[in-house]
Amino acid sequence: MKITQSVVIEVRQVKKMYKSGDSFITALKPADVTFNRGELTLIMGPSGSGKTTLLSLIGCVIYPSEGEVLLNGKVVSSLSENELAEIRLNTIGFVFQAFNLLEPLTALENVMQPMILQNISLKEAKGRAELALKKVGLGERMGNLPKKLSGGQKQRVAIARALVTNPEIILCDEPTASLDVKSAGVIMEELKDLAHSGKAVIIVTHDLRLRKFADRIIYVEEGQVSNTISNEEDYK
Repeated sequence: MKITQSVVIEVRQVKKMYKSGDSFITALKPADVTFNRGELTLIMGPSGSGKTTLLSLIGCVIYPSEGEVLLNGKVVSSLSENELAEIRLNTIGFVFQAFNLLEPLTALENVMQPMILQNISLKEAKGRAELALKKVGLGERMGNLPKKLSGGQKQRVAIARALVTNPEIILCDEPTASLDVKSAGVIMEELKDLAHSGKAVIIVTHDLRLRKFADRIIYVEEGQVSNTISNEEDYK
């Protein structure tokens, strides 16, 4: 059963600029967006459009040049680096395109890492990590090092790691990029189920095929956030 939606993240007139030599580049033009619990939101845009910048802002990874980011009604864009790190650890689960797995550790040990940082006992961390890996179809690969896994399998480990701490918000940057069509569908259905269980799931992608899984779609094109797509050819 789908739960009632409520706002968990809000950006108010958020703008991001980067200095380049003597000038500034605007990566994201002023935007007002809300993200809800119980909803899977796609942030779509061509390469270099500003969609990952928006994801980094709502994930408390970077500070806005202007405007505010609110989490559960509290302004977080003015907090210290340490306070933002605490939010990222306890409230947000991240899935990156580049996997960001620790090469010397097994799949199981990689998934255990966020819980170890939270001072959860090794016994509980191991049990929860095993369950998370079984959920993404890697029950037989727990002892494998990353170098023994395919790209798609590495991404599944990364997704299991993001889910294992039961975060309120799950942010994904191209989570299906390394998966075949069938595996991508399985992962997207899992992420949609998580959203409908009460989490805010926000996915950055340029893959128009993923639109069918979304409750809501936001488009970012040339740094401008909108609810409509300009040209589908730009996404190919």
